Amino acid sequence: MNLPPPPCAAVVLNYNGRPLLQENLPSVISAAQRVDGGCEVIVLDNRSTDGSVEFVRGTYPEVLVEVAPASRVVFSYNGLLQRLRHKYVVLLNNDVRLREDTLSVLLPPCTAPDVFAVSAVLLNSDGTQRRRVLARTHRGLLRTASAEAKAAGPTLDAGGACTAFDREKFVALGGFDDLYWPYYWEDTDLSYVAWKRGFRVLVEPRSVAYHLHRGTIQSDEAGVIFNQNAHLFFWKNITDPAAVARHLAWMPVLVPLRVVLFKWDYLRGLWRALRKLRPALRRRREMKPLWTRTDAEVWALANGDQQ
Repeated sequence: MNLPPPPCAAVVLNYNGRPLLQENLPSVISAAQRVDGGCEVIVLDNRSTDGSVEFVRGTYPEVLVEVAPASRVVFSYNGLLQRLRHKYVVLLNNDVRLREDTLSVLLPPCTAPDVFAVSAVLLNSDGTQRRRVLARTHRGLLRTASAEAKAAGPTLDAGGACTAFDREKFVALGGFDDLYWPYYWEDTDLSYVAWKRGFRVLVEPRSVAYHLHRGTIQSDEAGVIFNQNAHLFFWKNITDPAAVARHLAWMPVLVPLRVVLFKWDYLRGLWRALRKLRPALRRRREMKPLWTRTDAEVWALANGDQQ
């Protein structure tokens, strides 16, 4: 007889991160044991070649290891979450260490029927915090700002380093959009899509995780990809007339200015984004009939200006 799964699964994404798993996986197991009703721990491995899979299976037999069909960075989550049957999933980076109560206090806010995701507060190794994320526009693009959260409340972006999702809603919204391949903006996009579809995205300040930043992206292309995806995010999601007008007004100013200042990351990113403009606009057309909130309403809710 197949027993039903526990209500929660904590899924650690890994690629060639055996030292990080050695350091941080015990904290995930310990935190999972304190979740009411149980929480299964899963390592989702992106085809590692450093013995990560063998290490987990040999050292922690209670942890389920799922090997992705291909190394797809965070987009590997999409296929796995379609197959899981847990009510909630907590997506974790392998460079995140949890406190014993991180998961047990993170999950209760998820039970509200309109909540899509709840993020923990991340304490970085340099002393900074990733806290509540606010919405604003700057030079014609959406930018984010950080603010203190004293109680569970709205945030624009539930980052993927330590966030609990309603699994069925995650799947229904399509998961992380590979328009943003290989990284950057995909978690902001998913949160924003959830807000526009009528859900809420929260941060729970009592849930704390330590982000060691040892598995962060290191690439000469990082700035290019960030700028590419910042534009794709705007073109896919933003329809507010005033924001669109500002975007169009800034473009003829920024492009020549970036040329003069030799800001090649911006220029190369914009060029790459233009090459993906058609799929971005196609996704916009497909999603627009499903939106229940305007951009202005999302910004007001995420910023706490509206209840």
